[in-house]
Amino acid sequence: MEPGQVFFPSDLAKVGTKTSHVLKVLERATKTGIILRLAQGVYYYPKTDEKYGLGIIYPSYEEVAERIAERDKVTIVPTGAYAQNKLGFSTQVPMNLVYLTDGASKTIKMLNGYTIKFVHTTQKNLAYQNRLLQMLVFALKDIGKENITDEQTQRTSELLQNIPLEQIKDDLGLMPAWIKDFILEQYEQQVF
Repeated sequence: MEPGQVFFPSDLAKVGTKTSHVLKVLERATKTGIILRLAQGVYYYPKTDEKYGLGIIYPSYEEVAERIAERDKVTIVPTGAYAQNKLGFSTQVPMNLVYLTDGASKTIKMLNGYTIKFVHTTQKNLAYQNRLLQMLVFALKDIGKENITDEQTQRTSELLQNIPLEQIKDDLGLMPAWIKDFILEQYEQQVF
């Protein structure tokens, strides 16, 4: 295993003959500091910064979420305040990262107080072909039609500049009507 890897007891199932043996080894390795426990059933083989002496380089919450999705073989998409932060609509970093998923709903409580929440959704919400547009739709839904600021409108326009309208034609049908109108309005303003 390489330093910097997030892993789970199931990743080590081949090594031990019994799950209890694997869990006992993980418990001992955690107590001695060889590995770190990030959440129940989520471990990290630490990577350290040798160059600047900064110590342990922790994985991002996004890395942890993606690793969980990989393990569970599900699709995840940021939503809510987390999607707003990732897109530059908000500078606030939420304590609760929320992802929509085609898997089971669950909440992972990190040991430092943060949570990663997976919320089951319909296939329609995950059917977008353009991932940036998909996250934009979820961020706008969370903000609400009446609460969109001029800065958020400007940021939306900036995000859409790199996405040709032809590429999102199929995705337009998946959006709520007000978001579709709002996005098409941004494209119209870019032409002039």
